[in-house]
Amino acid sequence: MRREAIKLAEKLHRKTKDHLRDYCTEAFRFYARWGSRDAYIKALIADLQRQKSGVSFSGAGSPTEAALIRKEQVMREKAAEIADIDAAQMVMNVCEREVRMAVEMVYLDKPYEQLEWGDIKMRVHKASLMIPASERNVYRYLRRARMVFAEERGLRCKSWQ
Repeated sequence: MRREAIKLAEKLHRKTKDHLRDYCTEAFRFYARWGSRDAYIKALIADLQRQKSGVSFSGAGSPTEAALIRKEQVMREKAAEIADIDAAQMVMNVCEREVRMAVEMVYLDKPYEQLEWGDIKMRVHKASLMIPASERNVYRYLRRARMVFAEERGLRCKSWQ
């Protein structure tokens, strides 16, 4: 009786929408654009240094203090993006080989190009031939990666358990 209830719950669960899909997909693509947390932080610091000439001070502190305050402010503003990169990096380090390959082929391919309708499906088909696995398994690998990402990121992912 209990096994039947579990199977029914799993069957019903498979048909439910994955509400984290779009967010996680974009987070993986953001990770692909930057490659690592350090590269993103270096780019933020370089951007701050370019804007350095625009920092004015009112005599209350030195330009170094103003620059430090601005750097801390930018880091607080970009904390969510940095956390996304960290979570995506953790997924790539922790997940099985097939999951990593699926994520690389589907989400990390051409991160600078806008996704068009059918791109994911086409990439999943290509990944199914390269891994090799069925398209259904590739979608399952991607879902596993998204759920590990969401858990690591601290997103509400209670519905998938």
